[in-house]
Amino acid sequence: MVKLSPEALEARREYRRQYEREYRRRWRQKPENKEKQKEYERRYWERKAKELTQ
Repeated sequence: MVKLSPEALEARREYRRQYEREYRRRWRQKPENKEKQKEYERRYWERKAKELTQ
């Protein structure tokens, strides 16, 4: 395996970060996924509220 320079590793990390961000953005744009996202966020905030009120 080729050892990459620190700059190359950082560039690869940045590329992956951008790709993930774009993928998630496109996923959330789809109508069938908007409902899933809304439901997930609702459950998340309910759980968070329980933690904060205990």
